[in-house]
Amino acid sequence: MMNDSLFSATFWMYFSYVLSFVIPLFCGITLLILKGAAYSEEAGMHPRRVLGVVLTFSGLLFIPDMIQDIHAYRTNEFFLPGFDITIHLFLIPMYFFYFRKLTKPEKIAPEKIWLHFMPGIVMLVAGLLLFPLEEEENLFQREFYDKNSLFSIFRYICLTIQASMITVYTSRILKLKRKHVQTVEENYSSKENIDLRWLNHAIPLAILYAVIMLCTSFTQAAWSNYLVHLSFICFVSHLFIHALNEPYICYTPQHAQVKEEPLPPCEVKSCPDELTIEQEDEISPVFPPLPEKYLKNLGMKREKMKDELVHLFDEKEIYTNGNLTINDVAALLGTNRTYISNLINNEFGFSFYQFVNKYRIQKATILFIEHPEMQIQEVASLVGFNSLSSFISSFKLNEGITPKQWKQRYVEPV
Repeated sequence: MMNDSLFSATFWMYFSYVLSFVIPLFCGITLLILKGAAYSEEAGMHPRRVLGVVLTFSGLLFIPDMIQDIHAYRTNEFFLPGFDITIHLFLIPMYFFYFRKLTKPEKIAPEKIWLHFMPGIVMLVAGLLLFPLEEEENLFQREFYDKNSLFSIFRYICLTIQASMITVYTSRILKLKRKHVQTVEENYSSKENIDLRWLNHAIPLAILYAVIMLCTSFTQAAWSNYLVHLSFICFVSHLFIHALNEPYICYTPQHAQVKEEPLPPCEVKSCPDELTIEQEDEISPVFPPLPEKYLKNLGMKREKMKDELVHLFDEKEIYTNGNLTINDVAALLGTNRTYISNLINNEFGFSFYQFVNKYRIQKATILFIEHPEMQIQEVASLVGFNSLSSFISSFKLNEGITPKQWKQRYVEPV
């Protein structure tokens, strides 16, 4: 057995099986021992540590799977013949909880976690009770392809549960991701430290791996095992690399809250510098004036809050703070972030992120005209962007062209 050449099917079988548990174990343990993944009372375990736990258990689950297949290869006998099917009923919920942790930073009750693993536990116990611990390969092959055999019925039930999990969990994660993006834009002016755009690649890769697991369960061909192991290794490596290099969502108590605090009376505190705001027909040069009919319906307190908000951005230029959050603005105005968020959404039709970046881009165009000698990177930093890539993408979204193209079109060469 050990004399097989490097190019034999036996060698690659052993090699793929070893990688299937060595790589997730290595990645999982590495993430668990890394610093900077502290526990939060509001948000629970940090997602990097959650992924470490998930990868470690994934590697441990593949060890008995590997032992079983190697034992069958050498002795032509299977033990735990239903384990190959039920293992997927444990893997799918584990990775769902990792993606859920990324998009919804809150603690999960242990009883809710176990509820998701109950289908796998029930089917595993049923497999242990229904099938012998050891079975000849020829008999196993006949039962596998006989649609009326007990094992085939058991397998179809497991595959149906697996397909349902893939559908439900995928829908749930996509919904949570959309809500996450909305929450980020309503609370933060910059997304460099909380952006999860890489999930646009990770989620399809997870779906692809789950579908491959489902499809290869219908065949006993050797290539199907290699395909499952290869897709699993790619999926795990992708998650591990991003867990090391990509920042995660800020775990602040304000962001982790599930329930919002009730709105206080709309009493606006004066800004620190005793701001006095002159009423003008046009409230801000950035935004067009609202229709007169709509303005008449605004309460005086709400109108005053709106004026002070615009004054903070027009005169104080608080948007130049690259880490500005809606909580900072609410503190300056003496109210809560929910009221400010509603004010910006209803009065201007923007999220907080869009509102702030519109001011930043407006300021950038002014700097380009007044100081044409300035580099784009310098302007981006002055108006509040923490990275050049974010500035370019926001500028193009607002102006339709890149900063370089805008300067070439509207700014005279120095």
